[in-house]
Amino acid sequence: MKKEFRKKCLKINKHNRYYYSKIISNQLYKLAKKHKRILLFIPLGNEVDIKSLINRLRRENKEIYVPFMEDLSFKMVKYALPLKKKKFSILEPLNKNKTLAKIDLAIVPIIGMDSSFKRVGFGKGMYDRFFANLKYRPKIVFVQLKPCISKEKITDKFDIKADEYISFKVRSKNGDNRINSRYFYLASRGIFHSKKT
Repeated sequence: MKKEFRKKCLKINKHNRYYYSKIISNQLYKLAKKHKRILLFIPLGNEVDIKSLINRLRRENKEIYVPFMEDLSFKMVKYALPLKKKKFSILEPLNKNKTLAKIDLAIVPIIGMDSSFKRVGFGKGMYDRFFANLKYRPKIVFVQLKPCISKEKITDKFDIKADEYISFKVRSKNGDNRINSRYFYLASRGIFHSKKT
């Protein structure tokens, strides 16, 4: 069931990526500016482009960390230029030094999410393993370009759960702007910002 849902989510048209990313990044900034140490990600082509957010937070002297792939999971390293393309076309810093910093906030890309606020990713389990190994729990925010949310519970026990979810949705023709009562518009521009209940 999760596999079919993932395929469905990957087919969602993301032709306005630049526009959606800009609006979503502005909402993420409002959350991130309250925190000092933040885990972000270097975006793939089908993810929210948060490069401008990374640069903005760095200018404000926030400590920015990104995943560095290692075996079946990743370690957290300090973000630094230049970036190098690795397997799965993922860009990573040349810095390979694992940090033991305690992050306050983690912004995590998703392919989809289910009704229990759990993540559907690419199926590699890297984020699940990373968070399972942390001895504490930072605030976790899921982001995606356009909502792809299963009304049914399709995730597993080990899948990570978000505290908040941010995406973009174009207003529907029938005027119904909600997926269900747990989701609401943050602004009239179509931003979805949802908190775990």
